[in-house]
Amino acid sequence: MRIVVPSRKRVQSCAHAIRLFHTPTVCVAESEMADYAVLEGCELLSHPDDVKGIGPLRRWILDNVADEMVVMADDDISSVKSLVGAGICYTHPDDVTQIIANAAEIARAAGAPVFGFGQVWSPIMFRPQDPFSFCGWVGCVIGFVGRAARSDTSFVMRHDVDLCMAVLLRQRIVFIDKRFSFVQKRFTNVGGNAHCRNSEQETRELARLKEKWGPWITFHESKQNTNPSVRVQRRQSLTLS
Repeated sequence: MRIVVPSRKRVQSCAHAIRLFHTPTVCVAESEMADYAVLEGCELLSHPDDVKGIGPLRRWILDNVADEMVVMADDDISSVKSLVGAGICYTHPDDVTQIIANAAEIARAAGAPVFGFGQVWSPIMFRPQDPFSFCGWVGCVIGFVGRAARSDTSFVMRHDVDLCMAVLLRQRIVFIDKRFSFVQKRFTNVGGNAHCRNSEQETRELARLKEKWGPWITFHESKQNTNPSVRVQRRQSLTLS
């Protein structure tokens, strides 16, 4: 399993994020390799400068990293928060690696080509009777098992949502461990591979998602963003002998 941190113009932020992992791979444009050479405790992987946007970059990483399991983590994460019990925040690489490895093994056993974690940080939002999900979307930290997950790389902002919807359509399962959530600087950090983010691009991509996935996706407004919700239900029929 390889941990890859795609980054762009966030050397200091990335330096903090990679402390959560044992020797992660930081993936940056060729033109920024010299800037990121100051980072310690990681490996650097360069991609061509013309690979822009998180959708095309994730596709490039999957095509150029040979490990069976590839986990892509945003470059502005700071900790992993447990939503169970006292809400402990984990920052030691041993703990973070174990949390990711557990989810990866469950995903592989369940046949899920994509896995991830909860996207809320408040224990109030956690339902202990429903700790896992199999039909949502994941962002921030996304794990890939094999290369079955292929998505539309023309999405440069909302790639995560389209990716998971495509997986639900074809492979029928995305594994989400909602007991844990990675804390990050959402929509407030400068730089990053979502550098093309603006209101016009956001409006276009949300409209494309709705046109492509229809009633299976809805949107609700928060203070900072428009958040998609997957409306797919996973059903299983049981045959009693």
